[in-house]
Amino acid sequence: MATTPALDDALLDFTSRENWDKFFALRGDGDSFEWYAEWPQIKAPLLSLLLGEEGTEILVPGCGSSSLSEQLYDLGFRRITNVDFSRVIVADMLRRHARVRPQMRWRVMDMTNMQFPDGSFDFILDKGGLDALMEPEVGTKLGMKYLDEAKRVLKLGGKFACFTLAESHVLDLLLSEFRFGWDMTIQAIASEPSSKSAFQTFMVVMVKGKMGVVHTIKSLVDQSAEYCNMQQANAVIHALQNENKIRESHNSGVDILFSLRDLQLGAIGDLKVIVPGRRRQLILGEQGSSLYCYKAVLMDAKNQTETFAYHCGVFIVPKARAQEWLFASEEGQWLVVESAKAARLIMVFLDSRHASADIDVIKKDLSPLVMDLEPEYPEETDPMPYVSMLSFLNSVSTFYYK
Repeated sequence: MATTPALDDALLDFTSRENWDKFFALRGDGDSFEWYAEWPQIKAPLLSLLLGEEGTEILVPGCGSSSLSEQLYDLGFRRITNVDFSRVIVADMLRRHARVRPQMRWRVMDMTNMQFPDGSFDFILDKGGLDALMEPEVGTKLGMKYLDEAKRVLKLGGKFACFTLAESHVLDLLLSEFRFGWDMTIQAIASEPSSKSAFQTFMVVMVKGKMGVVHTIKSLVDQSAEYCNMQQANAVIHALQNENKIRESHNSGVDILFSLRDLQLGAIGDLKVIVPGRRRQLILGEQGSSLYCYKAVLMDAKNQTETFAYHCGVFIVPKARAQEWLFASEEGQWLVVESAKAARLIMVFLDSRHASADIDVIKKDLSPLVMDLEPEYPEETDPMPYVSMLSFLNSVSTFYYK
């Protein structure tokens, strides 16, 4: 492995296309470079995931100049697509491999916005790509966009193997984004006795399964084992223990208070599909994305055979009415759903935080939050109107339909 060229502070932004072009230009042509986890250390655990599947469609996002793809290709895995947003490195890798490895594909592409159809790949292999996007200064936005894309292009039953240093902000994102519908395993990658690396590499594997199912994480990281960075390994072990407690609570049957992101990730199944009698509590909004946070209840009408006036409605309950039986009890809420004649009703409860807000401001704030909660009705394209409250609920409350 060649040594790393000296980098000034300006080149340390790993999310910048221009900086990666400069980095690879400084390195020159023809050299492979691994930030961490050399092929001899990752070969056995990686091949155990690919055993007998030489025809697998493999995607390597953020491929850089790593030799990983060529190692796999030479072992018989010919259907490999490598993606990087640096034209400099893609051009170099094409020159190096076009003749000797003609079936391997190279694309200049941003891995946070990939131009592949849904379900294109059986296996995604990330070696440091997510870590590079998760610069503390830029937060989780790019990492979330990339993981959304990875999940989209992976087939049902496909595997996503991520080699990472598992820093806390990276591991936290992986654990939460793959909490619902994914079977997750994590193990530490063995280091050579002569290795002087200060950091431990981990392999996190996620298998795409049925939406809404919550699996306990299988950890192969052992507190009694020797790692090159025990503090790092212990932090991972602690994070996995906490995450498994969260997952156990989801499987316990307790009425969980979900976040909007949980629902977007499939915590209660496919939101585009009505599930008769489904009722879930959630929090809408968060700091930085909306003016206010709101406690809400999503309810799919029990009887889906009747004719509905609306496919989805948002019912705003004023603070003064929130403790009434009709709104505070589950039985009362089902009566509201029935009276509303909506296939899905989202009841939003106002409290003291919203006391000074105008109702039109509340509605404007809620609109983007409830958008992802609408079931799919392709034939209905017109926006839903505001309608008056049913007479027995009186005029204090309002219906807001989306």
